[in-house]
Amino acid sequence: MTERTIGGLRVAMLFAAASTMALPTIAHASAAVQTVNTTLLNSIRSQGTPPPRASRAIAMVGIAMFDAVNAASNGGYDSYHYAGGPVTGVSRDGLAIAAGYTMMGHLFPTLTASLTVDMNAKLDSLSLGAGRRAATVALGSSIATSFFNARAGDGSATAQVPYTPGSNPGDFQPTQPSAPVLPLWGSVSTFAAMNSSQSGNGAPLAVGSAEWIAEYNQVKALGCATCGTAEQQLIARFWADGGGTFTPPGHWVQIANGFMTGLSTLEAARLSAFVGMSVADAGITAWQDKYTYNTWRPVTAINNCTMATCGVDGEPGWTPLLPTPNFPSYVSGHSSFSGGAAGALAAFFKNDNLGFCTGSDPASAVPGETRCFTSFSGAAAEAGISRIYGGIHYEDDNGKAVNNAKNLGAYVVDTQLSKVGAVPEPSSWAMLIAGFGLVGAVARRRRERVVAA
Repeated sequence: MTERTIGGLRVAMLFAAASTMALPTIAHASAAVQTVNTTLLNSIRSQGTPPPRASRAIAMVGIAMFDAVNAASNGGYDSYHYAGGPVTGVSRDGLAIAAGYTMMGHLFPTLTASLTVDMNAKLDSLSLGAGRRAATVALGSSIATSFFNARAGDGSATAQVPYTPGSNPGDFQPTQPSAPVLPLWGSVSTFAAMNSSQSGNGAPLAVGSAEWIAEYNQVKALGCATCGTAEQQLIARFWADGGGTFTPPGHWVQIANGFMTGLSTLEAARLSAFVGMSVADAGITAWQDKYTYNTWRPVTAINNCTMATCGVDGEPGWTPLLPTPNFPSYVSGHSSFSGGAAGALAAFFKNDNLGFCTGSDPASAVPGETRCFTSFSGAAAEAGISRIYGGIHYEDDNGKAVNNAKNLGAYVVDTQLSKVGAVPEPSSWAMLIAGFGLVGAVARRRRERVVAA
């Protein structure tokens, strides 16, 4: 492990795979936040949570921890939802645990009993006095519950609706017997972006265009069950993060956790909130595009294309390396989650070029694998191209999503949870003004926090 100072923060750089095991005690400043994040990943895994819902949970837990710890930190940063003043006589580590576990209990109600036992064990390790512990739990729990209730009407509960596929070449066709996943997730209220179109990706390539044919041939050649090099197949399986794993957005929580050792509890919670908001809003944007354009997956195109319909011959019987998720192809959710998290991490540390290693999920097809990178962008790029190697996306689904979500992640860090009295970075003002008009952008410093039920 090496250490460096970034933006005034002492950061421990871990050149090893982040652990997915629960941390037994709260042994250093950021360990409380890391413990909550690890428990969150275990909860997502055990519940088989789909990626969009996982990204929302990551944002909810991260924000709850931040607001709680910030309340006991002399109000140094703008809060997200909490409207009270600074609080004394409480433990910052305890607040992170109480708020994080309370939020997880709301999000995963079938796990409430086991989460409560685990929370109490983590609080025991802090050795707080009875009065201080009670005040800490009361505040952390109330902050989490208030925020959970405020988001009750954000559209997430009603996003799974019936889906009727189109019948034209290029239209998405379900790839599994179950219902396509969360057709209305693009209508969920964003956490930091002004709306789901702020970092949208525009229209996909037209079927039959020269660019589309080139990308069709690329995934056909690289992504079949017997295609690609051994390295490409490993990359596809490493980043697959399918059902029963910590999911694509959860993979980036693991990465962020590895950068928290050496941060204060407050800064670790703030980083968790940034990554959470970034993956959540990137996911909402991706799902908005998915169900706006409803594009078919490579497995459908390659098995059904003809010269007359696509300008290129198909290959009946073609099978992708990875199972194809059951939602439209454009854009890639994984590319969006990865770009958003990478952009947030680079903006938080004011440096994209930080080396790290990350491990595969224990439930993945390649447990125990570790991959190392010299930058956040490099990891996001590999995560994105992995979907082409896996045969489940075209490059058009990937490249724009990574880059636009990366900008979204930077925007989140520039505009949210700022030092009290600070103003957004000039780049963020430019984005606001360009996207929404000068008057509206200047008048609205921060988006409304409370979502009406």
